[in-house]
Amino acid sequence: MPSRPCLTCGALSSGSYCPSHEPERPSRQTPGRGGGGAAARFRHAVLARAGHRCEVAISGVRCTATIGLETHHVVALVDGGGNDPDNGRAVCRRHHRMLEKRGS
Repeated sequence: MPSRPCLTCGALSSGSYCPSHEPERPSRQTPGRGGGGAAARFRHAVLARAGHRCEVAISGVRCTATIGLETHHVVALVDGGGNDPDNGRAVCRRHHRMLEKRGS
């Protein structure tokens, strides 16, 4: 039941906008990531290869994190990298943020 005026044209609608002026909602999916199945297979393969442990080593000492692991694409999908496990690294959240800031 329409009860509010559209924020654009003033026509009554059930939401903030009438159907003619409803803004497009951005996708929550990461650009280029692919479907859930491909991403899940990539994640599983990368984490298994890493022994479910962060792969970042600093001064020859490997990080000991085993909880909250994420997968990092060495070459981003939007830059032509693929979901091949060889293009991925298992990283803890802290190191993932560092890698993303560095752009590697």
